[in-house]
Amino acid sequence: MFKKEILKNNIRLITAPMREAMTVTVLVLIGTGSKYEVKEMSGISHFLEHMIFKGTKKRKDTLAISSELDSIGAEYNAFTSNEYTGYYVKADYTKIDLALDVVSDMLLNSKFNPKEIEKEKGVVIEEINMYKDNPMRQVSNNLGNLIYGDQPAGWDIAGTKDIIRSFIRKDVNKYFLSHYTSNNTVVCVAGNFDKEKIKDKVEKYFSGLRHGSKKEKEKVFEDQKNSKSSIEYKKTDQTHMILAFRSFIPIADERAPILSILANILGGNMSSRLFINIREKQGLAYYINAGTDSSTDTGYFYIRAGIDNKRVHNAIEGILNEVKKVKYRGVTETELRRAKDYFKGKMVMDIESSDELAIFLGSQEILKNEILTLEDLIKRIEKVKLSQVNNLAKEIFQDKNLNLALIGPFKNKKEFDGLLKVD
Repeated sequence: MFKKEILKNNIRLITAPMREAMTVTVLVLIGTGSKYEVKEMSGISHFLEHMIFKGTKKRKDTLAISSELDSIGAEYNAFTSNEYTGYYVKADYTKIDLALDVVSDMLLNSKFNPKEIEKEKGVVIEEINMYKDNPMRQVSNNLGNLIYGDQPAGWDIAGTKDIIRSFIRKDVNKYFLSHYTSNNTVVCVAGNFDKEKIKDKVEKYFSGLRHGSKKEKEKVFEDQKNSKSSIEYKKTDQTHMILAFRSFIPIADERAPILSILANILGGNMSSRLFINIREKQGLAYYINAGTDSSTDTGYFYIRAGIDNKRVHNAIEGILNEVKKVKYRGVTETELRRAKDYFKGKMVMDIESSDELAIFLGSQEILKNEILTLEDLIKRIEKVKLSQVNNLAKEIFQDKNLNLALIGPFKNKKEFDGLLKVD
């Protein structure tokens, strides 16, 4: 399915051939994100992601980069998370050299023109404004700050407006030179390509990436003793909320598949308990789902919902009642079997295209330095026992782990704090 090699300059190369594909995806992941930042530079990872597209020695500006990729109908973009930053180009498989050339040029030769930095500050600030105007998105940022507080794990990935305005070229270049190094980089090529030539091609385009030691991120401090809430007043037609339980289960933990099964049974699809009982039977929410959020050192179980403003209290009580049913009565063998089959089908579909396969493989490598195949993951899912799911529900679903982030037309925090009980 895939092959991992270490190039001469220590870049990790992951190749995944797809014989019948008509596309190829070149994905580059850098092992840095908001958790690697200091307070006065919060948001620099995301800002740097923007600046990578602003021109190189070979391609003088954004237009030169975008027009070249647009001329071949390519899909291209970038993203920043807590722990890694990614850049990708997906194109007609016959254009692989151009895809490699453009991505490597941006990562090796970006100019970071001071005038472009000043202009991009405005762009990023408007991006922050856009998120703040979208409560469905902003509530996730509020949750992170509620759970982790004033430390990198709790900061908004985009940073704050004041800090963004303070950036100068020296800041951007320093962060770039210290984090964008060969031993902190994964190149993943998935799709239709010449297996005999791909290593030499990647060597050719990325050989100039500088060496450097991987930076350590700040250890996450966690010390929650009681349920907590964050209530943001906003005039909205719908209340957006997330109930989250600290799980202390990072992405590489052996219990991660058990937690995923639990999330699926509770709110992972349209036949889940929450969807049927909260939406279909009671009509309390439009969207409602459960899932897990895991990184290398943090993790939580969440339930998201968009609720009628007039029935928010009923919805929260109803959701937590479903949580308590799982905690005290457990799930059934039938539910466990259905969840396992759901995951098997979903995972197969999730890696059907070259870009999806690239992120599936590359993200595992950059976060865990280990890649599990689809077959490996299915085996782990199949090993999950009913007793493990029910025991984990008892361990996770406790008042001391419970957090509520909510955005809607409410000002009285106490009225919600009194609802946060599952013990």
